Amino acid sequence: MALKSLKSKKLILFVALGLTAFILYLYYYVGTANFVDEIRRANLYYYTSAFAAFFFAALFSAVTWHTLLEALDVKRNFRRELFLTWAGYFLDAIVPEPGWSGDISKAYMLSKKNDEDPGKTVASVVSQKIIGMAVTIVILVIGFGLLSVNVKLPDQVLIFFGLLMALSVTSFLVVFYMSRSSKATKSVLNGLLIPLMSFFLRKRFNEAQFREDAEHFLRIFHDGIRTLSEKKRVLVRPIAFYIVSVTFDISIVFFVFASLGYPIPVDRILIVYALTGTLASIGVSFVGLTEIIMTTAYQVLSIPLAVSFSVTLLTRVVTLWFKLIAGYMTFQWASISIMISKRRGESISRVDGNSAPVTSGP
Repeated sequence: MALKSLKSKKLILFVALGLTAFILYLYYYVGTANFVDEIRRANLYYYTSAFAAFFFAALFSAVTWHTLLEALDVKRNFRRELFLTWAGYFLDAIVPEPGWSGDISKAYMLSKKNDEDPGKTVASVVSQKIIGMAVTIVILVIGFGLLSVNVKLPDQVLIFFGLLMALSVTSFLVVFYMSRSSKATKSVLNGLLIPLMSFFLRKRFNEAQFREDAEHFLRIFHDGIRTLSEKKRVLVRPIAFYIVSVTFDISIVFFVFASLGYPIPVDRILIVYALTGTLASIGVSFVGLTEIIMTTAYQVLSIPLAVSFSVTLLTRVVTLWFKLIAGYMTFQWASISIMISKRRGESISRVDGNSAPVTSGP
């Protein structure tokens, strides 16, 4: 309980600091009158289309996950996977960490619901994450290439994008290597995770049991990754579906620019999209800071400040606040569904233990 309370306070502190920075940025740097005038003239038809694009992005993200689960022979239910994708969005939106909370939680919830080994389901979401990171790098390269052709960039901007590219590639290589190397993950387990757990939990930590469970999980996880690596043709569909999902995701910003009647800068949209995606993958993505980074990036790329801020704000209404509300509702549904399934399983076990007949529920 104390640990959960500490995490809640930490989360509230992050949100409060982010919102405070955002409000100060708006008041002292942007000015409310400028962006309010921009938002007032937003075309509702195009802006509503941004919400539709977000739905389709989520749909094809769930389809991507579904095809990866299929390749791993995991029990599948697309409706459930779609709901868990939205539930994962909720955790991604509220937890300021390296972009894994939503992925790991949806894998955990699916394994509980389907009574599957979590190693397989985690292998599916890690594979989807690797595909996503690779696609982000490609988008960054394309955006930077288009920008270099169309605009003469200052040296500072070139250096920044060089560092961003290095960060993207490094994070991709680390995740890819850790997912493929059982030796590397065991080194992290024995050299970092177990000592930390022993230090913080002390007598409450059962090292032998934890080590056994962790080694079993890692064995199943690496078997799943190896299976996907060997079935290269199987990866064609999830990669294609993920690209469709990203296309819809990027189109959200296109629709926002169109709603403001501003010429749509393809290269700048791709660059900023890749920037925020890279920062999210390493945990630099929480309320307030992301908005400031997006606005500043658009401005550096020669988009007027009022338009930059308006585009950022309207985009985040779709990709953060709407996602937060819809994700919260599906997260509650998923949690309740898992508890009901667990209680039914316990009831059936007790009845079977007493050799009594089992009646099926509604």
